[in-house]
Amino acid sequence: MKKSFCLAAKAVALALSSLAAVTAVHAQDASNYPNRPIRLVVSQQAGGSSDTVARLWAEHAGKAINATITVENKPGAGGIIAAQQVLGQPADGYTLMFGGVSQMVLNKFVYKPLPYDPEKDFVGVGMLSTVPFILVANPASGFKSLDDLVKYAKANPGKLNFASSGLGNSTQLAVELLQKKLDITMVHVPFKGEPDGLMATIGGQTQVMAPVGGSALPHIKNGKVVPLVVLAPSRLADLPDVPAANELGVKDFDTMGWSGIVAKAGTPPAIIAKLHEGTRAFHASAEVQAKLKGMNAIAMPGPASQLMEVTRRDTKAWGPTLEALNLNPK
Repeated sequence: MKKSFCLAAKAVALALSSLAAVTAVHAQDASNYPNRPIRLVVSQQAGGSSDTVARLWAEHAGKAINATITVENKPGAGGIIAAQQVLGQPADGYTLMFGGVSQMVLNKFVYKPLPYDPEKDFVGVGMLSTVPFILVANPASGFKSLDDLVKYAKANPGKLNFASSGLGNSTQLAVELLQKKLDITMVHVPFKGEPDGLMATIGGQTQVMAPVGGSALPHIKNGKVVPLVVLAPSRLADLPDVPAANELGVKDFDTMGWSGIVAKAGTPPAIIAKLHEGTRAFHASAEVQAKLKGMNAIAMPGPASQLMEVTRRDTKAWGPTLEALNLNPK
């Protein structure tokens, strides 16, 4: 009996010793962090609005925590390539992902089985921004308003093509939800990113797209695309004559295009806290605020935990609608 007790006590002591050693290593890692460059993997092409916000964060967060943060663009497969790139690395804070609503919520309902679990495999570093979408049309379509589009689409179901930044991306969901609310049908044509989708719409391969405001505005201003409706609660200052969806009775487009930074689950809390210091510096920067405003993006400061809370909220809120849309690849 005494011998069994001694063996059990030794086992407990050994376990506690191992736990203390792991804790000490993590604490040491955090105290030395960062001591080499950090990679931020972005699932969108270079040049799009997501890439712009990601690079702003990399610049300002890097300065705040005295680190070099390099951006790597890994577009394709709705962000799965980017997610797997991050999840294939150690949970040490040196490989991060620019995670938006597409990667953290929508992919669950598009790619089945999804090779990662957003809520279990990632941990939030911080929310960055949310952006409104603008439904735009190729000028040759002749559409000047949402009503023009709806009338044509109802008279010619399946004759119009709409572009997106990829299957399951929020640029697809925005149009899919709009179609459902307006009882129209268009053919989805996915691209690797916003720049490609916009070029296809400008070139006439597709007639419609719903890019985010920052990507759409330059092309609207030079007349290459026509804005039909702002998918947001209110009009944009840069487009005072373009109605917001709410004005036309189309709701549920308030904060669909959110984005933030995530790390692999298991990253030491002290390292997450350090990275979040960089996120706070991002939000505190007057330069960042001015650039986000210029992109018609809305800053979303908050605790590191906010990103996963929003992920769970939107998964629950949109789940039934997304399942009904049957977005799985054919």
